[in-house]
Amino acid sequence: MKLLVSLLTTLSITLSSIPFNLSRQNPPRLLDAFILAYDAMYIDARAYETDYIILDMESFYFKDTTHEDREKMIEYFRKYDKTVLNASLFKLQQIGLADKLGGLKISARVLMITNIQSNDSQGIFIEGYNWGGSLAASYYRIHFKVVDNNWKIIKVELLGFS
Repeated sequence: MKLLVSLLTTLSITLSSIPFNLSRQNPPRLLDAFILAYDAMYIDARAYETDYIILDMESFYFKDTTHEDREKMIEYFRKYDKTVLNASLFKLQQIGLADKLGGLKISARVLMITNIQSNDSQGIFIEGYNWGGSLAASYYRIHFKVVDNNWKIIKVELLGFS
C-alpha cells in the first residue's frame, strides 16, 4: 500500500510540473511598439519635404535595446527614402544641428518618445513628439494592445501641436 501511495504521489507531482500550454509564446517586444509609434507620429511629417528622419533612440526608454535593435528601426524607416539617423535633440544641439531653443538647422523631423504607461492588463500607450522645432511640433498619444502576440495600434490621438 505504501508503494502504491508513493507511486501515485510521484506521478501527481511529475504531472503537475508539466506546463499544459506548451504553445505559449513570448510577449511581443516593446521595440516593435516603438517602431509602430514612431511610424504613426511620422504620418503628419510626410507632408513636409525634409531630407532626414531622426529617431531619438538615446532616451531612457531605449536603454535595453541593442545595436541590432536600433539598426532594425533605422532600416524600417528607410522605406521613406530619407536619410535616417539616431540622435536626441540634445545631441543635435551639441553638434550644432539644432539651436538652444530646439530649432533644427537641417531639413529634418525628430521622432521622440516622452512617456510609456500601461493602460490595462494587455495594453500600453506611448506619448511622443514629431519635432521640427518649437513652432513645428506635434504631440501624440498612441494606444496599443497585444493582438495575436503582436502590438496593434488601437488609437492615435493628436494631443497638441505648434
